[in-house]
Amino acid sequence: MKKIMTGLAPALTVCVLAIGIAAARAQTSGYTRYSSSFTVQNWTSGCGGFANLGGGEYKMWVCSGESRVEMRWANWPQQTHYNQFQGTVMFSSDTQDTAIQQIKSNTGGEAIYIQVKSPGTLRNDNGSVFASGMANKWFRLNTLFNPANGDARAYINGSQKVTRYYPTSDRQWYFKDGVYNNGIPSGHKSTDWYKSITTWVK
Repeated sequence: MKKIMTGLAPALTVCVLAIGIAAARAQTSGYTRYSSSFTVQNWTSGCGGFANLGGGEYKMWVCSGESRVEMRWANWPQQTHYNQFQGTVMFSSDTQDTAIQQIKSNTGGEAIYIQVKSPGTLRNDNGSVFASGMANKWFRLNTLFNPANGDARAYINGSQKVTRYYPTSDRQWYFKDGVYNNGIPSGHKSTDWYKSITTWVK
């Protein structure tokens, strides 16, 4: 029996990986990938920071009393279409009261505002927690929005967690990811990692 289980383990691993890849492709089915660029917004006072870890992986951290460290992506080239962000994300167990990803306009607000409220939890804006036990583990995050019809959604590992109707006439939307302090308790620090970030339009 042990030999059978050992022999099956590699096959099961390949199967799980294949399912994960298929799910990621399904999430962006019908979309066209496009290239985008980002600038780093580091509004900290010496504790927080940004690190390019290489291979498309980035680390950002912000401490209590500081503002934010974020990757601010360029405004969408097609503002009346669905635009989708996809990335693989992890945040630390000390992360709390911190936004980690946004679909934002400086004049139109935030259609999607994914934040860690209490450690390990995720919610959109001030809504109910939709996931818990998420700290210190990689997960795939997809967020999308169409300003023309107000349809905004967010997915965790391919499972839809957020549906939001956000009507707007604004046409200056873009993606942000990182750590934005929404009241980190004194003595604490929020940290996240992003990799495999892609942007899509339909």
